[in-house]
Amino acid sequence: MEKKDTRVTDVDEKLIKWNDIFQELLIDSKTLIKDLSEGINYVAISALILVGIGFAALIIGLDRGIRTEEIKYIAAGFIIFCITSFNAAITFRKWYTLKRRYKKLQSLQKQVTM
Repeated sequence: MEKKDTRVTDVDEKLIKWNDIFQELLIDSKTLIKDLSEGINYVAISALILVGIGFAALIIGLDRGIRTEEIKYIAAGFIIFCITSFNAAITFRKWYTLKRRYKKLQSLQKQVTM
């Protein structure tokens, strides 16, 4: 009978250890998913900043070009606007791809925490 009791306690101890390991993994996975979500949102914010920079360059170029009656300022502002807008479009596309790719992971994390 003693052998059976030690086996049961050994199994109980192993289950407790596994439970501790899974709890640590759960905490780490929550942190990882949170960091990943913040990184994905940072991509979208970066794209918005690029659009803002492009608009600012365009407005400054238009203002400077109208005041000095030189087309080079307008052209420079327009070129900067086009470059930053193109870069923002690529960045938004990457944000959308990442958001779609990791949506299932985020939903699984919400199910686990409920």
